Amino acid sequence: MADDLDKKMEPEITDAAEVAAEAEKTASVVEAVEAKAEEAAIAEAKAAEKAAAEAEKAAENAAIDAEKTAEKAAKKAEEQAAKEAAKKQAAIDKEAEKARIASEKANAKIEKKNKKRLAQQALIDACPPQYRPVSTSMYFWLGFLSFLPGIGLIVTVILSICGRNKNVKNFERAILAYYIIALIICLILLIIIGLVLPPDTRSNVLMAFSKMFSSIKIG
Repeated sequence: MADDLDKKMEPEITDAAEVAAEAEKTASVVEAVEAKAEEAAIAEAKAAEKAAAEAEKAAENAAIDAEKTAEKAAKKAEEQAAKEAAKKQAAIDKEAEKARIASEKANAKIEKKNKKRLAQQALIDACPPQYRPVSTSMYFWLGFLSFLPGIGLIVTVILSICGRNKNVKNFERAILAYYIIALIICLILLIIIGLVLPPDTRSNVLMAFSKMFSSIKIG
């Protein structure tokens, strides 16, 4: 009876063994798949880590390149600013040199004029009083007095004879010569008028001259 039971149970045991073997095989496949998946995950992690490292390195390189570019730009800007500053300073120095030269020329010109004035004054001071030069304003007022109606001839005669300064005396003598020349011309005209013009015209002209001289009252 036991043998019969064993015979009956033998197919079931065989099926269970097959199922167990199939399960074991499936577990092996699952383990292999899991192992492959784990390997793939590890490889993917390594690839991601490598990509992150490469990205970090690229970022560092980009930062270094950017820093170098910024340093070059800053250096170039600094050099350009230095050139511009040097150019402006050169222009300022040039203008200052021009101003200095102009100032020196002006000072030299003023000094030359002062030396000339001092030299002239020294010559004037060295001259005796009767030969000292007369200023332009003095000549102007002497001429104004000499040509005044009435007293002009008197002033001219007095200064041409009694003047202390030789230059004033010579000036008044020149004006007196004008007076004498004018008087001679008037006499010649009177003679011509007396000889050439008719009596009526002559009397009218003489009367006109008489009125003119009486109004001027020279001398």
